[in-house]
Amino acid sequence: MTTLARLFAILGLLIGLLGLTVDWVAILPIMIVTETNAVARSFPDFFVYYWSYFTHLTNLGLVLTYFAFLSSLPFLGWFRSPRTRAAMAAYIALVMAFFHFMLAPLYDFEGLLAIGNVLLHYVCPILYLGWWLAFAPHGTLRYRDIPMMLIPGLVYVIWVLIRGGLWANEYPYAILDPTQRGGYFAVTFGVVAILVGITIFSAVLIWLDGVFGRTKPATAA
Repeated sequence: MTTLARLFAILGLLIGLLGLTVDWVAILPIMIVTETNAVARSFPDFFVYYWSYFTHLTNLGLVLTYFAFLSSLPFLGWFRSPRTRAAMAAYIALVMAFFHFMLAPLYDFEGLLAIGNVLLHYVCPILYLGWWLAFAPHGTLRYRDIPMMLIPGLVYVIWVLIRGGLWANEYPYAILDPTQRGGYFAVTFGVVAILVGITIFSAVLIWLDGVFGRTKPATAA
């Protein structure tokens, strides 16, 4: 582990935590139950709501990936896997692209919310993709790894649909909301589009892994 790789990981970890914290602080006062807002959410409800967003979960995944790189804690071993690191890169690239092209044009964010969105949707993705390209070990990934890289995304979709359908009656993204026009047919189309996007990003990253693996030996980190 080089000093530069370690410093880069520390920077990414701290900025990721900052982005998640800023977004939390920006959203919490709007949604939590207070004396003047008695119909809002309880804290446990808000906690689950906050972590139902793929942006927050993926950025938390980046933080844990950096922390796994910096530490030797055995329970973080999954985050040290080259396949997991590449999957995190594919997911955060999708988060950045989806936000930039689909969500950002629809909203005018201000204050802390604007800062949190910039950190989580632009700064953190670019930092992680740069870290993965420059410092992660390369040369071990294969295209047959793509189905395994899709599993976290599928688990997320299943969780969102079960939570929304069985008790919450809400969905973090319109593309996953069967109560919108088109119902489950539209959701199925949206999920397929997401999976195709992740597959494309994953294939590009695996190709890059092979290119970088030929220029330097694959080593464990």
